[in-house]
Amino acid sequence: MGNTKIIPCGFGPVLVLVLLAGVVGGLGQWWADGGSQAVQLARCDALLAEAWEAAVVEEVLFRGVLLWACLSWVRRRNEAYPRRAPRAHRHRFAGLRAVVDPAGFAVMASSLIFGLAHLFPEGSLMAPGADIGVAAIQGFLKVTQSTLFGAVMALLVVRSPYGSRPFPQRALSLMAPVIVHGLFDLLFWGPLLLTGGVLPSTYLTGNPADLVPLVITTVLLAWAVKSC
Repeated sequence: MGNTKIIPCGFGPVLVLVLLAGVVGGLGQWWADGGSQAVQLARCDALLAEAWEAAVVEEVLFRGVLLWACLSWVRRRNEAYPRRAPRAHRHRFAGLRAVVDPAGFAVMASSLIFGLAHLFPEGSLMAPGADIGVAAIQGFLKVTQSTLFGAVMALLVVRSPYGSRPFPQRALSLMAPVIVHGLFDLLFWGPLLLTGGVLPSTYLTGNPADLVPLVITTVLLAWAVKSC
């Protein structure tokens, strides 16, 4: 029957690092927001809806559509580009297929777009009166953090035993990133939402305290990517 595991082999330590980043990020946001409110269990429904809706929508869009579109495009380009080149110059493209790795390109491209998408909030780009220097650092870290997170989710898909199968079985490769993404969001937003806080309208707050969880989570996610 072959390998039918939802989580690819060897990803256990990686996922521990990702979820640890969620815990650190969640506690960091709670601390930066004041960290003194009592837990409001009545807000669990809102937290669950927010976390799982974001996980499903973002994974289907970025890993279910964009990632596979990038994979398909690179594969077609690798096959067709040398044939389109003038006969006298075809030797220059002899190593093209080895240079342009479809999985590597698709993971990097889709993850970078995922990271950039998280820079743009629902409201204004930057909080009113925010320190521009701190906000610029926050922007860089937020894009880096989200890109690294997206890379782990993309690698879960391309290394899944279902990733190389035809549709509709290939859709099962999205189960792992949806579950991990949902758990991450629960940990990342839980402490803030369950203590009366609200989701930020922008990540560029200009508040130096917000840099602490950003730095730690970015380091942990970089470690997770390196461990893949």
